Amino acid sequence: MDILTLELLDVTAYQALLALREHLQANPLQGFRVMGQDELVRGNVMRFLDKQGRRYEPSTQGRTWILAVESLTSTRGSLVRRPPVLLTRAAFTPGDRALGRQLLLGVIRNLDRGVTWICLAHEALELMEDPMALEAIEALREDGMAVFVSEASAAWHGGGVPFPLMKDEVWQEAMGRGELTVL
Repeated sequence: MDILTLELLDVTAYQALLALREHLQANPLQGFRVMGQDELVRGNVMRFLDKQGRRYEPSTQGRTWILAVESLTSTRGSLVRRPPVLLTRAAFTPGDRALGRQLLLGVIRNLDRGVTWICLAHEALELMEDPMALEAIEALREDGMAVFVSEASAAWHGGGVPFPLMKDEVWQEAMGRGELTVL
């Protein structure tokens, strides 16, 4: 199987980031390569990938730089891969909502770092308005876990979201195969 390659030749840094964002939205879990020659573009692409929690291996071939971006379905290091997580609520309910939020944030903080990715959907988008929740989710991303937001949920919620969008078919298929943990 051929590796997808995103060639960023003769583009501005802004155009490169737009192309990369579109590529990640269309193929959120696949590994791929990014190629280019402009060092400013390379630096911006690397920072963007870092923010998205995507790991990559840089290399060069002459004047061309290449970033081999790791698939989110592959095994990294010694971590045992765990099923991805779909987060659909902002608190455990029924019951006291404040306690339910506190308990849910505890689960988020303690997610196994072997979890491939987490996707926020439905009521979980309320967590983006909570600084403590955002801090917990950012910590996951800093530890290498990819964080996504459901495309349909983001459209329904309105406004911008701080994480890349995931097409709903991706998590729906994983859920249908029993390969997803739902909270």
